[in-house]
Amino acid sequence: QMWEEAILICKELAEQYESEVFDYEMLSGILQREATFYEKILKVLRPSPDYFAVGYYGQGFPTFLRNKVFIYRGKEYERREDFELQLLSPFPNAEKLKSTSPPGQDITSSPGQYIQCFTVQPVEEDKLRFKDRSIPEQITSFYKANHIQKFSYSRPFKKGPKDPDNEFANMWIERTTFITAYPLPGILRWFAVTSTAMTIISPLENAIETMTKANEKIMSEINRHQNDPSLPINPLSMLLNGIVDPAVMGGFAKYEAAFFQESYLQEHPEDQGNIEKLQDLIAWQIPLLAEGIRIHGRKVTEDLRPFHERMEQCFLQLRAKVESQYGAREMVS
Repeated sequence: QMWEEAILICKELAEQYESEVFDYEMLSGILQREATFYEKILKVLRPSPDYFAVGYYGQGFPTFLRNKVFIYRGKEYERREDFELQLLSPFPNAEKLKSTSPPGQDITSSPGQYIQCFTVQPVEEDKLRFKDRSIPEQITSFYKANHIQKFSYSRPFKKGPKDPDNEFANMWIERTTFITAYPLPGILRWFAVTSTAMTIISPLENAIETMTKANEKIMSEINRHQNDPSLPINPLSMLLNGIVDPAVMGGFAKYEAAFFQESYLQEHPEDQGNIEKLQDLIAWQIPLLAEGIRIHGRKVTEDLRPFHERMEQCFLQLRAKVESQYGAREMVS
């Protein structure tokens, strides 16, 4: 289903048939195949595979595996439990490590076999040709899970005084980034990790990341419904309601309590820029929600009309609050 790769080969062949061998019958056939690949990209749902980091620790492994980490590309809809069973079958005496932290010397130098496995997220490289353009998700989603050489794993941890009312205030993230020898997928389903780096993400930076992803998710749903009006409404309903309904909404109020108080800025004056960035993201979410609710209102069935009207009321309250505090933003169509 890597039709993007097939299209590149079609283009190469078309050039040969048109300019080198002048076989117009073959040219016609390859152009038709190329057209079907473009159509499939837009119309066929392709599930994104999971990626797994696997570490083989201990002196009991052969040298090509010993104390090395590999990134594996899972199969379609493959669960981690099934993947682990397959992974452990060649090594019946191996012990599975429960922790996702790098093991100590007692493990790496031991005569036994220890296998560590956890899911990692592909880190997409910026595509300049997609920058600042509204591209259908069916086109961009391929590059989020293919041609990837960098993967990350985020482990949350608490630091500082505990605030029982607000878990955001001291939720730090330890992020490990793995770089593989070659991009995945490749000639193999797995490649060795050649370098690893670790960074610490502060609670405020974590809030900015979470808010950015939420805005991107709303934008993505809006684009999907604009490109294909026949899509079911349920995912959009759940997404919008999860943000605007005060009963389930945790984001805005928690961020305000954690980061927007005068006392926080006095303690962390260096965070002024990031606080303004987070406030800007909150302000920009309002026009995105407005567009999502407009699409929802156009497509909603009569039996779901009361649900939609309640969501509209919640949104009006939210909009008034956000625009009075952080200003109004206007989205260009």
